Amino acid sequence: MNKECIKSANWHLTTRCNYACKFCFIKNLDSEIMDLKCAEEILVKLKDIGIEKINFVGGEPLMHPLLFEITKISKDLGFVVSLVSNGYFLNRKSIYKLSSFVDWIGLSVDSSYERVEVALGRGNGNHIKHVLEISDIIHEAGLKLKINTTVTRLNYAEDMRSLLMNLKPERWKILQILHIKGQNDPYFGDLSITDREFDYFISLNQDNAIIGEGKQVFERNNDMIDSYFMLSPGGNVMSNRNGNYSLVPFNGINKQDIMQTMSRSKYVKRGSVYAW
Repeated sequence: MNKECIKSANWHLTTRCNYACKFCFIKNLDSEIMDLKCAEEILVKLKDIGIEKINFVGGEPLMHPLLFEITKISKDLGFVVSLVSNGYFLNRKSIYKLSSFVDWIGLSVDSSYERVEVALGRGNGNHIKHVLEISDIIHEAGLKLKINTTVTRLNYAEDMRSLLMNLKPERWKILQILHIKGQNDPYFGDLSITDREFDYFISLNQDNAIIGEGKQVFERNNDMIDSYFMLSPGGNVMSNRNGNYSLVPFNGINKQDIMQTMSRSKYVKRGSVYAW
């Protein structure tokens, strides 16, 4: 696997979500694709330009009515398929249905305390309980589990290692809350943290014994900006190079054009390509 090339893409299938996370930066974008043929054309194009792993995100991707069909097409095309969810719509039936054409399921978990999750807008008081239940089913179904944690003013002083040991993920991605203009402006001021505070969270939680050496990934604001190859719900290329989103039509994009929407060096530096 050539680590110098862009090999993965995040497709934000929808901005719809049943939760109201205050730090969310995927809200005000274009309309989602509702035609399977159009979705397949985009996936074929991604394959043609060298993308190997497709990560379906939102919003809440399980609220897209064509999610199961789109993930199946992706698997048939040979992608490594990943899905990031808040977990609300995941249960034994949906997890096993997804297991035929999804390799990874990512779950968003920001705290060990339900009161903190509620304060952040994630669920109504049973988010962690539900995540613990479905993580066991995800493992049972033979899928790889990733946990995504956003570090904010409400959780930067928290040791989450005990919870992570129970979840047993193959990967734990820890993200400093990121400001995207026009998306999460109302709450960013109250939830933002300094680099030093993010470092404090790292000092409490960096522990190879949790999931194995090299499988904890810490991303500061500067690591995230300009380092993701992203598609909008409408299938356009999203760039966050200037702290907000600009959309570039995906038609006509080639490998060289991708570099005009993001930084290859930052993509490689943050460890985007790994043994998936």
